[in-house]
Amino acid sequence: MDGPSDGRHRVPEQPIAMATNTPEAALARGEVEAQHLLRRAPNSYLFNQAYGLWLFLSLFLLTILITHNVSTRQYGFYITIQAAMNTILYLVALGLEEATATFAPRIFAEQGPAAAARLIRRLLGLRLLVLAVVSLMIIFGLPVLATLIALVPLTGSAGVATSLRDPVLLAHTLPVALYVVGTSVANLLSTVYATQMRMRQVFFIGSAIQLTLLAGGFLMLRAGAGVDGVLWTQAIVALLSAGAYAVWQAPLLLTRAGHYTQPLKPVIRLGVSAWLTNLASGALLKQISIILLLAFTAKLADTYIAYFNVAFQIADAANLLLVSGFIGVGGSAIAAAFVGNSFERLAQTWQALIKVETLLAAPGLVFCLFNAPNIIHTIYGSQYDPAGSLLAIFLFFNILVRILGTTIHQVSLYVIGRPGLVVLSQWIGLATLVLSGIVLVPTQGAAGALIADGIARTVTGVLMLIFLLRKLPPRYPLELLGFTLRFLLALILAAVPGLLWHPQSRILLGVSGVLFIVLCAALLLLIKPLKMTDIEMIGKTNARVVPLLRRFARR
Repeated sequence: MDGPSDGRHRVPEQPIAMATNTPEAALARGEVEAQHLLRRAPNSYLFNQAYGLWLFLSLFLLTILITHNVSTRQYGFYITIQAAMNTILYLVALGLEEATATFAPRIFAEQGPAAAARLIRRLLGLRLLVLAVVSLMIIFGLPVLATLIALVPLTGSAGVATSLRDPVLLAHTLPVALYVVGTSVANLLSTVYATQMRMRQVFFIGSAIQLTLLAGGFLMLRAGAGVDGVLWTQAIVALLSAGAYAVWQAPLLLTRAGHYTQPLKPVIRLGVSAWLTNLASGALLKQISIILLLAFTAKLADTYIAYFNVAFQIADAANLLLVSGFIGVGGSAIAAAFVGNSFERLAQTWQALIKVETLLAAPGLVFCLFNAPNIIHTIYGSQYDPAGSLLAIFLFFNILVRILGTTIHQVSLYVIGRPGLVVLSQWIGLATLVLSGIVLVPTQGAAGALIADGIARTVTGVLMLIFLLRKLPPRYPLELLGFTLRFLLALILAAVPGLLWHPQSRILLGVSGVLFIVLCAALLLLIKPLKMTDIEMIGKTNARVVPLLRRFARR
């Protein structure tokens, strides 16, 4: 987009305060760098996905180690402390990771590494300042912090405050503080790699750190140090992780400041919006459902919560297992696509990311939907059979939210400078959860809680889509709708045998999964959900997969 040389000019469509009006040579460089970032996106996704799977596996193995070496009571203490640490991480994040992923790719492309390094140093300084204050409060004044949080007029504040006053947590404040500092710094610095589409480094550093955590946890448990030893291992490993990222990022962090300085006000505004969004979708959504079950189901609450949690965990795992690699990478790709305020390229990338996420996540979700009772029975046994129907309910809503593309709408609204609309959508969804839960939970129990949760997520996704459609060229949403309908038709037809055959063992369930994949591939070859324009766009980033995907495209 052409513009005058006066950097104070603002384009009406772009409220994020960035220097889009650079000299022509700088704009050309920005376009070239944006293309380079987008070409690196597929490989970054693969490395990020591989790391996500290893992270999931390593944490699962750590859980097994702990549960086999400490008492049930000690494990309960550990879970309580972990929940509190995660709550604190949510509170101190302030959305700086999302702000970095949104602003840094464009600054790298349009202004160069020096300007990006300056922004990253300022955000890192802000993160360290917040962590210094919070760490002192954790070590010396956690009850005071809990009291302040309880005064915040938000749903769930009282629950957060109660968890921070837990005596078990108060007895382990030093390792908790060290863990929060190390993890928070590592999270921000790893996001910098995502902005450059260089997740290879995150894969190697993160994998080594997780391996160290496993080995350290094993040695501590074998030495009889118990939960205390594991917590100190986590704290030390978190600090090592932060140090490793800082050393590897040192060349960038020490780059001299350039001529351009990104104003912090829009960065902080977006960060706070992302923080409020994450609190609504991450910290409060599930907690509110559990509170509603406790409030309305009386003596059956514990049983309903157990069924609810089982269905929730499996559905979320099926939804995120193959798309976790897009965390960070997807937002950076959207930000890179919007270099030069190109809504056309933004729409292309938006459409491509939703298609890819649907291709990766929807088959597993549909298979689990048609086999929900069998999956629950096979994994958890007959005592959890009532959770089978609950899983089917939640999987249905997960499919709906996935094909809506909610996560991609969220980062797209961040990039075009509409973070407030994301916050509005999330908190309307949260209000929907409370209202629908009050109506449904008293009569439907755990099923009512899952339906209310699904309705809330759907409302949030629909609102974001409505807000975003006004900015996108209309042909891209229409093309996406055609792809989604064709793809879902193939998946539903492939899943029909699941209505007739109900495998009751892990082996037969695996055979059923293989049959589903074969039928999916055959039906996709017949229905051809992709278009040649999709193949052309994929070819720009990864030409090696084009011959394979061309078979699934219409001419």
